[in-house]
Amino acid sequence: MNQPLVHKSKWFWAWQDDREEEWLGEMARQGLHLVHAGPFGQYTFEKGTPRQVAYRLDFIQTSKKKEDYFQIFRDAGWEHVGEMANWQYWRKEVVDGKVPEIFTDNASKVQKYQRFLGVMAMLFPLYIIFLVNYNNVSRNLEEGFIHDLYEVAFFLFFVVVMTIIFTMMMVLRRINTLKK
Repeated sequence: MNQPLVHKSKWFWAWQDDREEEWLGEMARQGLHLVHAGPFGQYTFEKGTPRQVAYRLDFIQTSKKKEDYFQIFRDAGWEHVGEMANWQYWRKEVVDGKVPEIFTDNASKVQKYQRFLGVMAMLFPLYIIFLVNYNNVSRNLEEGFIHDLYEVAFFLFFVVVMTIIFTMMMVLRRINTLKK
């Protein structure tokens, strides 16, 4: 019989993955073991025995090499817990107080963040194209509900673009910190 599920909400930004890992480890010490990480900070846990578990996150795009990627982690004793927007969630028991790591040096961590920025950079032009074309579409719409709806959509899209820019800047800041 399955253990009861617990749902929790907690927001972490992309550059705060170390905080997210620590929080997930704390949940495991309380007997809540990650089953699913969803968008917008939604987590599902299974109630169980409290354990010392290290959670680690990695960012990888889906590719043909994905199976090799997973096999490397499995061979090292990591359990794949799930994926959310290309973020891979891994866990491994803490043995004799030694917390396992998937990245043993800052250069590897920098590469993880660079992979993340690469995906963000690929999507960014699409957002800019929408914002640039807004004036052309807006001028052709008559005043009314559709025009107002488009204005709201533009504002929301603008907020998304600003959030992406902020995220990219903070990830770059994290990269610079790791390089020092």
